[in-house]
Amino acid sequence: MTLVYLVVAWLAGIALAQAVHFPWQVLPPLGLAACLGLLLYRDQRHVRLLAGCGLMLALGAGRFLLALPHFDENSLSTYNDVGWVTLEGVVVGEPDERATYTNLRLRAERLTLPDGATLDVEGLVLVKANRYPERRYGDRVLVEGALETPPILEDFSYQDYLARQDIYSLVPRARVTLLTENQANPIMYYLLAFKRQAQSTIARILPEPQAALLTGILLGVETGIPNDLMDDFSATGTTHIIAISGFNITIISGIFAGLARKGFGQRRAVWVAIAGVALYTLFVGASAAVMRASLMGILYLLSQHLGRATYAPASIAAAAFGMTLHNPHVLWDVGFQLSFAATVGLVLYTEPLERGLERILKRFISAQGAKQIVGWVNEALIVTLAAQITTTPIILGYFGRLSLVTLVTNLLILPVQSWLMIWGGVATLLGLILLPLGKVVGWVAWAFLTYTIEIVRLTARPSFASLPLPMDAGLVWAYYVLLGALTWWFTQSRERRESLWAVLSTRLEAKVLVVSAAVLLMLALFAWRTLPDGRLHVVFLDVGQGDAIFIQTPTGRQVLVDGGPVEATLLSQLGRQMPFWDRSLDLVVLTHPDSDHINGLVPVLERYRVDGVIFRHLPLEAEVYVHWLRLLEMEQITVYQGEAGLEIIFGDGPVMTVLHPGVTLFGGANVDVNNNSVVTRLVYGDVSVLLTGDIEAVVEQQLVAGGAPLESTVLKAGHHGSCSSTTPEFLGAVNPEIVVISVGAENRFGHPCAGVLERLADLPVYRTDQHGVIEVVSDGARVWVETGR
Repeated sequence: MTLVYLVVAWLAGIALAQAVHFPWQVLPPLGLAACLGLLLYRDQRHVRLLAGCGLMLALGAGRFLLALPHFDENSLSTYNDVGWVTLEGVVVGEPDERATYTNLRLRAERLTLPDGATLDVEGLVLVKANRYPERRYGDRVLVEGALETPPILEDFSYQDYLARQDIYSLVPRARVTLLTENQANPIMYYLLAFKRQAQSTIARILPEPQAALLTGILLGVETGIPNDLMDDFSATGTTHIIAISGFNITIISGIFAGLARKGFGQRRAVWVAIAGVALYTLFVGASAAVMRASLMGILYLLSQHLGRATYAPASIAAAAFGMTLHNPHVLWDVGFQLSFAATVGLVLYTEPLERGLERILKRFISAQGAKQIVGWVNEALIVTLAAQITTTPIILGYFGRLSLVTLVTNLLILPVQSWLMIWGGVATLLGLILLPLGKVVGWVAWAFLTYTIEIVRLTARPSFASLPLPMDAGLVWAYYVLLGALTWWFTQSRERRESLWAVLSTRLEAKVLVVSAAVLLMLALFAWRTLPDGRLHVVFLDVGQGDAIFIQTPTGRQVLVDGGPVEATLLSQLGRQMPFWDRSLDLVVLTHPDSDHINGLVPVLERYRVDGVIFRHLPLEAEVYVHWLRLLEMEQITVYQGEAGLEIIFGDGPVMTVLHPGVTLFGGANVDVNNNSVVTRLVYGDVSVLLTGDIEAVVEQQLVAGGAPLESTVLKAGHHGSCSSTTPEFLGAVNPEIVVISVGAENRFGHPCAGVLERLADLPVYRTDQHGVIEVVSDGARVWVETGR
């Protein structure tokens, strides 16, 4: 079981890194403390295990941080939202064909911008193309359309969903022209061609919706199943029979093992079954989801073959480790979660449930009769119940509905699923060779398919078939923690439980306390580094081509001005500045809703407790801005309209004043987003910081002419140092001692402008593309500047 504990710690490290976004600096001390524990207490089993878990937690967190995207001028997503573009690339995923359109996963290679400039790019993009003409895996295509950032919807972040697949760009309405074919992996090309032929054969030997259901069960293609029928499967909790999951793989392996026992014997049957699962995986296209299910199925077969009670959990743990090592983002994939949870449920609870049911039946009938009944209902009832124990919280957490008829429906339809897959598979293979023969055999498969459909429709009909029962993340975690603790406890022998209880009832050993003290010391050192020190800290975060400024007042009030263009980058930077336990901000300021300022603020509202927000409402319909407004309303956050004259007094010295825009928006009906940026001036004693957003020369002149209090110690150059800002007149009115430019390295806009740099030649200039994070520290009289590099 040691491997299980280590993998749980690894997964916890990944999850913790995503939730907390703590900096790299915290990982080496944690890893070092764990290694020291392993060396110093190698003879103490429990301490050694604790130290090993600490090391795996640190490694898991590090793997997640390594997987975060790093964008540069060659990244396709850098050019999101620039307008109409032309892309050349190769389709590198199986086309997702829907009723009226097809989603293509494209590896972009060349990009032509609206101004005609052409450049080489890297990155994946999701292209929504017309349903016809059909496109295939490996096609090199020319795509014309608007390159956009994936949206964040009201109850679902499509952006996060695609990011887990390493996709950060979207072309929602594309015109696609074929250039050449078979430009990707040739093996995958022919496998998918074979799969398409099998799908076509099923459609020719069976009517609908039976053909669509068999296609889903055998090939994992669910898009042809009618919506009303899919809703019925959801209401009855039987969708697991459609998607290729651990359930399907279990049936496939059982079929191959059963056939192999007659020809090869019991010992060799498992290897034939494993080979059969591998062939089936290739047959259906070897997608990531199928590979996950097949891997878990193979490991489960091996555990049963070797006959080790502890091997099955260890096998599942090893599979989870391998998958998350390859892609840590898979941890948030609902398919992975359900497949993993179902397999764990089958391994841990099937046998105890069998024994429990058999004991109950023995009270009323003979032992032989009880064993026979358990054998009859094992697959249909016990296996379903075992999987439900571990998957129900996930289903409630994501979909918020509880099926009350799932046990009855599964009891009625699961016994025929093996026969359905056997006859459906044979009919498909025969149909590929000789279509009339496939049609004849398909009649048998049709009977099983029709029975399944009618039972699902019948049991989904009552109004009580499923009830809304949402479960928030806290309850889901609490359920699994309690379930895990109870499972672990009751799997121990009686003597072991008594021994453990005796240990828990006494004092902890001094050696365990030493390791705990070391961990606490490390946490204390990190906390000390992030706690307030009686000075004002204004930190210009390195978020690429965008703005994000973190402010900590002398007593620890925390303010965030803008969020930069990328959520993960902003959250990671915040994690380095704030105490690791702190999830609160006193104030958030949105200067204006351009994507390089607002994108990072969306998860801030979702993950942090925000006491107040300053922004100026603009009549815009950009999806991320609309979502931002909706979040403000949902979270019931106090909003201050960013109008000139607004003053925020923090109570420990610093005062923030809004200088622009005025009561009337600049530009009137024609909204000028940049020139309606909220301009703020932060004053602490004799030191002041002017934050200008993206205002341009015309607003700078207006502020100078209006006599606004512009003179400041530190100036954040407007609009990332563009030629349209930081005019000589404005610079003279501000008279800064230090200038900070928030800008991305080698950005496509050419920021900062050479003319601006010439005007700033006599001043200390700090740039995030050159200096990384720039921290301005002041005691109200003096100023210090610290940089990340």
